[in-house]
Amino acid sequence: MLRSNGKKARENVRSYIMQDADYLEERAQSEGKTLEGVDGYLAFAWEIFRDEMRGYIEKNYSCADFGIFLSWARGLAMGGLFCYYYNRSAVTDLGDILEETESERSRYSEQEAEEMLTRLIYREMQEAYGREWLRKHSK
Repeated sequence: MLRSNGKKARENVRSYIMQDADYLEERAQSEGKTLEGVDGYLAFAWEIFRDEMRGYIEKNYSCADFGIFLSWARGLAMGGLFCYYYNRSAVTDLGDILEETESERSRYSEQEAEEMLTRLIYREMQEAYGREWLRKHSK
């Protein structure tokens, strides 16, 4: 079992998000953007979230907090990335990411796994956005 904040687990989360790369690529092309590297894709996904939820973010005077992200994810945002809310098992997906055995996976209810997996995705997208912003603005 991997720790959720360990390097390998974070790499697995990033790979999990990149399963939706085709959707991100199509959307970027339709907006005339070019995505570079995994951070570019994750930062673009974060921008999609911020654009789609801008009203809620501004209304709550927040910097795109997790509660708003969670609501967005539950609404089938971004193609199939968050399908574990509807037609896949979050326990299985989270267990695969953390490389857990069947007995380790049984610690989580489906709801707990959904929230934890969403929190891991939130963290990776948010941090990638920060890195991309710094990369673009430090030139």
